[in-house]
Amino acid sequence: MKILVVDDNINDRELLFELLNAQGYEVTCASNGVEALEKIRESKPDFVISDIIMPEMDGFGLCRELKRNVETIKIPILLYSSSFTDPEDEKLVMEEGAAAYIRKPFETKPFLEKIREVITEYRAGKISQPMPGLLDEKEYLSLYSRKLMKKLENKVVELENANEKLETALSELETIDRLKDNILANVTHELRTPLTHALGYVELAISETDETKKKEYSRRSRDALLRENEVITHLVEAAYADKGLLKPVFETMNVAQIINETIQALLPKAQAYNIRVSCEVKDKLFAKIDANQIRHVLENLLDNAIKFNRKGGKIEILACREDGMVKVCVTDTGIGIPEEKMIKLFDKMYQVDSDTTRKFGGIGIGLSIAKYIVEAHGGRIWVQSKAGEGSKFTFILPLDGIKAENK
Repeated sequence: MKILVVDDNINDRELLFELLNAQGYEVTCASNGVEALEKIRESKPDFVISDIIMPEMDGFGLCRELKRNVETIKIPILLYSSSFTDPEDEKLVMEEGAAAYIRKPFETKPFLEKIREVITEYRAGKISQPMPGLLDEKEYLSLYSRKLMKKLENKVVELENANEKLETALSELETIDRLKDNILANVTHELRTPLTHALGYVELAISETDETKKKEYSRRSRDALLRENEVITHLVEAAYADKGLLKPVFETMNVAQIINETIQALLPKAQAYNIRVSCEVKDKLFAKIDANQIRHVLENLLDNAIKFNRKGGKIEILACREDGMVKVCVTDTGIGIPEEKMIKLFDKMYQVDSDTTRKFGGIGIGLSIAKYIVEAHGGRIWVQSKAGEGSKFTFILPLDGIKAENK
């Protein structure tokens, strides 16, 4: 059986050629209605499969030409389209004399089954021909023009929406690119600075004869290397979190003890800025958690509360049991966060302000790691803040760790 495939899209045309050829059909192709009529005059096919929207002559025009010619009126034609998809469109297709209609994109199996069905009905004489005068030329052109204009209007709206989305995406990419540059600059700064300090103090210690000064230089060098180690640890954790490898190891732990240990570790830093830290644990809080990871979350939140606070400010830590969860709040009287910045605060590679980050130090990935850890425990973390008035970070964790282990 000879089948003529008509489509202006070369990829669709070649796909249909291969599909039908593999089924044993003798297939020829044309790129529009005009070319199809020329091929039909040269060698009449048994079946025509055509797209609707094509240049020079579309599928509707080809169908009408076939059905007004006594030599081709009986050739069954199947029309398909990705634009004419309404029930009324299908009605118009059938009124023009098509034997069948399929919406694009179509699946291979149903498509081939439809072709076999039409061929079977054609051979059995079951395909009815269009009634003469069902749609006269004027009526057809008017209806088709209205439909085509509607399709074009819809396509313009689609293109405008797509263009708007592309512009938004481009703007976001440019923002991300700038943020990435800022982060790379900050990472370089935060890695280089402690090393520079450590090397400087080591050189001073080597040449110093006063033992007291030598010990002081050695201590400062050690502190600088500890800061370096902290930056590297954060970068490694960020890389592990990004690959989903930062897995918690659950064991039942005293949350109040972890909070107190964290406060004691950072208390000297708070006291250096005359910041008062208070803590209230309302219940006996034992939870199934990864102690090191939750300690990391608390250290990050408390360190930020100190770093972005004011001299003489306050930090309040509250921990309690609420709805079967451990709830921990860290509230400070610091510089706060602008409302429009809070939505992306926990995103990877996001910084509220690169100038602020440079002023206070840090590489701007701590909160994204904290969010990953809390969520890996089956919990949630969020922030409430007002620029100039301070911030309140809250996270909740399941008491029994069941939610986390089942994730």
